[in-house]
Amino acid sequence: MSSASLFSALKEYVRTLKRVVISSGTARISFGILLLISSISFSSDSLFAEAKQPTEARTTEGLLASTEQMIEHLILQIERQKESTPETVEIADNPNPTSFFSSVPNIKPLSGSITSKFGVRVHPVYNIPVFHSGIDLAAAEGSRVKTTGDGIVAFSGYDRGYGQKITINHGYGYKTIYGHLSKALVRQGQRVKRGDIIALSGNTGVSTGPHLHYEVRKNNMIVNPTAYFFDDANPDKFITTQDASSEEKGNNS
Repeated sequence: MSSASLFSALKEYVRTLKRVVISSGTARISFGILLLISSISFSSDSLFAEAKQPTEARTTEGLLASTEQMIEHLILQIERQKESTPETVEIADNPNPTSFFSSVPNIKPLSGSITSKFGVRVHPVYNIPVFHSGIDLAAAEGSRVKTTGDGIVAFSGYDRGYGQKITINHGYGYKTIYGHLSKALVRQGQRVKRGDIIALSGNTGVSTGPHLHYEVRKNNMIVNPTAYFFDDANPDKFITTQDASSEEKGNNS
């Protein structure tokens, strides 16, 4: 095989490897492979020079073979790392819930008024009728978000349309979800008490402006959060939903 043909084959081989690396999803090792690839001289002069020196140990064929071995070794490391790195999953249960009355999510997570109610609505981003599985509460970016009942943090991380999200498992079949956060202040597995500050509100995920998306689930069924709202100072009084003011409308998703 001529030097030019070998050089062309090596370039095509590296292009294929780049596509594999980019799709591998393991940034650290992928970056290492790309550094390895970039360290190989793609200069035709240097490759041809090596090819013109048959007495040297590393011929063009040898370079191709050794490069293939090194990259295959790194790809094997990627596969091993994938197998040994568990995906973050939500904690399914709260093994030791506190009392029923302190666990039930019965306060508002922040003081803002409700700008988008529970139920079917026209989605502010997609502009189609969809079911809104929670409520949106008006909140400037960075507002402090409280957990609405005792529980354990079942999830804390980024989750597609929710953006930065926290799920609290309260026990007794109750879960609450807090979405579009700018920052989580708790970690998965951490125990929290009603009223603890767990996050700062934000505008992450599919959202048209800073606010808090809040959900309540009972036995894995989506329920209207406002049915559980009580006043902190007067627990016998429900907090009624409030219509958004003109400046608040359309500032959420």
